[in-house]
Amino acid sequence: MKRLLFATTLIVIGGILAVGAVSAKRLLPRAQQQSAPRGGTTVKTVGVKPIVGFRSDRRAIIVTFQNLGIAQRVEYSLTYTARGIKQGAGGVITPATSEETRELLFGTCSHGVCRYDTSITNARFTVTTVLKNGRKVVKPFRLRI
Repeated sequence: MKRLLFATTLIVIGGILAVGAVSAKRLLPRAQQQSAPRGGTTVKTVGVKPIVGFRSDRRAIIVTFQNLGIAQRVEYSLTYTARGIKQGAGGVITPATSEETRELLFGTCSHGVCRYDTSITNARFTVTTVLKNGRKVVKPFRLRI
């Protein structure tokens, strides 16, 4: 009986040691990505790099367009629904500098008086870059208000 127990234990231990490392056919996509340097990103952007953020009172978005030197033209639009009515704002940038900033209100202003929209839903911001080689790059953003 002791010999049988000893032989079974040896077989189990030998099996565990013999297995070694498990090899896979290929790595999962997230395992293939290299980690980003601290404070950086691994995503390469094509076209203009828009940095979108809300104003402190959340009644407007502030967009900074970077890397404008590669663009022939940049078109941007903000669309949203306020109290069941479609609203929007937009514009075009013809690059003169490498960086520009725009503020887009959720509402309208006239003669220094601003009226802000309420009950905003389905807010989207889209940037369309026309590169100097003629290629168009579209970057959509969904805004959560």
